[in-house]
Amino acid sequence: MRGLDRYGEPSSYFGPGGLAEAEALCAAANRDVHGFLLPTGPTPAANIERGPVLLRGRRVIRSWSFDSPLPSGNADNDRVQLRLFSRSDTPPGERVVLFHHPVYQRLYRLWEHFLAPLADRVPVAMMAAPWQFERAGSTRFPGEGTINPNPYRLYEALRQWCHDHHATVQLLESEARLRVVAEIGYSMGGFQTLMLAGAGGIDVPLVTISATNRYAWGLWNGVMAHHLNAGMRAVGIDYERLHTMTRELEAERHVAPLRGRSTMYVYGARDLVDPYPSLERLRDALQPTRTLCFPWTGHAGVSFRRSHVISGVHGFLQASGALGSSTAPARDRSVARA
Repeated sequence: MRGLDRYGEPSSYFGPGGLAEAEALCAAANRDVHGFLLPTGPTPAANIERGPVLLRGRRVIRSWSFDSPLPSGNADNDRVQLRLFSRSDTPPGERVVLFHHPVYQRLYRLWEHFLAPLADRVPVAMMAAPWQFERAGSTRFPGEGTINPNPYRLYEALRQWCHDHHATVQLLESEARLRVVAEIGYSMGGFQTLMLAGAGGIDVPLVTISATNRYAWGLWNGVMAHHLNAGMRAVGIDYERLHTMTRELEAERHVAPLRGRSTMYVYGARDLVDPYPSLERLRDALQPTRTLCFPWTGHAGVSFRRSHVISGVHGFLQASGALGSSTAPARDRSVARA
């Protein structure tokens, strides 16, 4: 990923109390991670601005921006961006699917392309997560404010994402007259949705694609974090310390409440971002109603199987009743292998 070797001085990501302060903040968050993440009051989208309407053939893209209900103190990051993809000839309706993208994102067109076959059938919205796309600002690469040598920054970003998510759902209802009927998350987006759904913050059918599971395990054993790990070691964080600081950032700990609900689990068996057996552990903890496994595909490679993925997702959403009346039993445990 472009930019992942451009982390700054490791100590610059910490507050005045350094590592000891970060450890204390992580410990406090870990004591009640659901209480830490969930909004405790109203989360309205303030200072809403409508962006220009873009036309790409038969597709239309509408956009909004609004102030984050939980500001971080960074002006760029605290202006939430939301895009809505649909066909220009889509009949008026009331449903929208909300998609949550991976970390380290700067190009909307990538996900516009990935979502196009689904957006041809039902409107799909995508919110820029904290520190991603233009929310990264001019002095950071996308995702740097979320994942960096200070593990507590991820806790902060997840909490802001949860608040922004609630505001986005409300905005779609009030501004676009659309009700979120399902949510899809890819990679970190999948991790976030599983964490929030497990805490009771999402109650619609859920699709998770190449979701990351165990934060410390993925960073230390995956293929993407060489420079990040070097920065952590420079400030005194080894694997054991990282695991202790981020012990609640394991989706498998939080998904048991989702058993029995409509969930679809899509993954590549050769995923090296959060390598074996992490994703299998998440699958077993989640017990999804539908599973789609690509035996010879890795983490990002799932996105190149777009046709197969979107076809499966659309079928699942129809069967779950999200797109209308259910056309299949609610507890379809079939495992498709592609």
